Amino acid sequence: MLKQIWLDDSSYDDIYEKAVEKLQRQAPWWTHTEVSDPGIMLLEMWAVLTDMQSYYLNQVQESHYRKYLKLLGIPPDEGECASAWIFFDNVERECVVPAGTKLLADRMVFETETEVRLTANRLTGFYQNTDANRVKAMQVYRKTKFSLQEGDENLFSFVLKEQIQPGEEFLFFLLLDEQEKRNWAAPDFHMVQLAWEYETSCGWREAQVVRDDTRGLLFSGCICLCMDMPMAEGKEGYEIRCRMKEGTYDLVPSLYKICLNVVRAVQKDTLCCEEMADFSQNCHRVLLKSYLARTGNLRILKKVEGRGEFWEDITDSPEIVLDPPVTEYCMERSLVYAGEGHVKIVCTAACGCPDDFVRDVTGIAAQQIALPWEKVLRSSVKLMLLQEGGAGKVYRTWRREEPEEDRYENAWHWKEEENVIVLGDGRHGDIPEPSKNGLRITSLALWEGEKGNVSIDKIVHWERPELFRQITCTNRLTGRGGRNRLLPSLQFEQVRADLLRPGRMITEADIQALAMETPGLLLKEVKAEWRDGAVWIKVVPVYPLKNSYCVKRYQSQIENHLEPYRLAGTRIHIEIAG
Repeated sequence: MLKQIWLDDSSYDDIYEKAVEKLQRQAPWWTHTEVSDPGIMLLEMWAVLTDMQSYYLNQVQESHYRKYLKLLGIPPDEGECASAWIFFDNVERECVVPAGTKLLADRMVFETETEVRLTANRLTGFYQNTDANRVKAMQVYRKTKFSLQEGDENLFSFVLKEQIQPGEEFLFFLLLDEQEKRNWAAPDFHMVQLAWEYETSCGWREAQVVRDDTRGLLFSGCICLCMDMPMAEGKEGYEIRCRMKEGTYDLVPSLYKICLNVVRAVQKDTLCCEEMADFSQNCHRVLLKSYLARTGNLRILKKVEGRGEFWEDITDSPEIVLDPPVTEYCMERSLVYAGEGHVKIVCTAACGCPDDFVRDVTGIAAQQIALPWEKVLRSSVKLMLLQEGGAGKVYRTWRREEPEEDRYENAWHWKEEENVIVLGDGRHGDIPEPSKNGLRITSLALWEGEKGNVSIDKIVHWERPELFRQITCTNRLTGRGGRNRLLPSLQFEQVRADLLRPGRMITEADIQALAMETPGLLLKEVKAEWRDGAVWIKVVPVYPLKNSYCVKRYQSQIENHLEPYRLAGTRIHIEIAG
């Protein structure tokens, strides 16, 4: 731990007494030291001012901590929204659920993080190792444990009713029994190397793995495959299997369910969002992708060429043709613009932002404007100011790239601990020109992440169920994450213990604590001792390792994890017990 640095802890009495002693040495003829003496009165005054200055110099403001974190390369903490995996059932036809689609858990709103294409395809069979252990797809709701034996290669396989077309990405979710004792691992960590294969007319062929959130079947998550050849139809459909290419597990995975239609949803109440589009002679029509763009109110802004970040409002222009909002029968909404250039689509939710949120910009230095919402996700806010006295409705983007720096002409910043924006003051950004009703928010999100780990109930309702008739949604896993943003001072306290980490392999307790944090491993105990200028580390896994590949994987993973903390000139010897 770093010690608190006190520049000067002298009290008022100490400062006054030292001043009187110095006075007696330098001016022995000064014998009258009563408070009635004007010189003594000045000494008292300077002692008070010195004490006050010392006090304020010892105070470290939140802005100071933000600077310290920036010097350490640590971004400010903005909090975290709660999230949950959403599973869709009763999909009778293919359809697209746009990013930002709102789902409800009682009064709590969750939004889909990415666009997901729901498919009517389904599982018709499930095989574990051999055909003799076949389990029907609808029975995979219960826990199914892989009974791996030495020499087993094929873990499991499942059968689809319809084939996946070549070049098409196939996304599915594996619900696994996660081990709480296993350290969380980076996306590139795998205990084994897996091969996902599909049956073709020429035999089994390995598919390209586009995405694997499971870390090789260690955690629940999505897997995305891409096939380059047509699949061959079998007795019950089209089969895909999972095979081990190399290595084995320290603990046999357990599978609960395989799901085809799934997406991650975040607890974030988006009031406004943006889309960008480029129009040219060959492209006059774009398909709006975001949920708000398809269903909410829109404002169309065109970038004014040659004038920097100026945007002209062309919403009511005759060159704009906008389809009506999506309905149950028409799931697409397009925008046609006869002109050319870069266009910004500002999407507004039902609450009326940003049309109802307009404020006067007075041109006063460091004008403060309070936002009428609580729990604003600060990193999402973007501002635009109406310029040129409102002529032609031309807006100028008001940037906030580095609010603490002086070199950005349009910088604005947040007032500490309040949802208040402070415009330029002439030193931190230009003082904005006066404008009647000139401030608009073009991107804003509210968040209540701290509620995410308390109780989110079941997510079973669509905000607009008429768009997705008969399709049901639910979260089979509880919501994760969700917390308030940390003050820079609290964030600095959390990283303070890690500031000296590059040299922390000094004591045996340091080594044991670091080794226990090795990502991806199941560790029960670590013992370390210094011998002959080297550190000998004995690692006890939670489950005995009977396979040499697992032993080597544990050793290499611990060595790579400890290498940044190794003292120069020392060696590391790792022994895996049992």
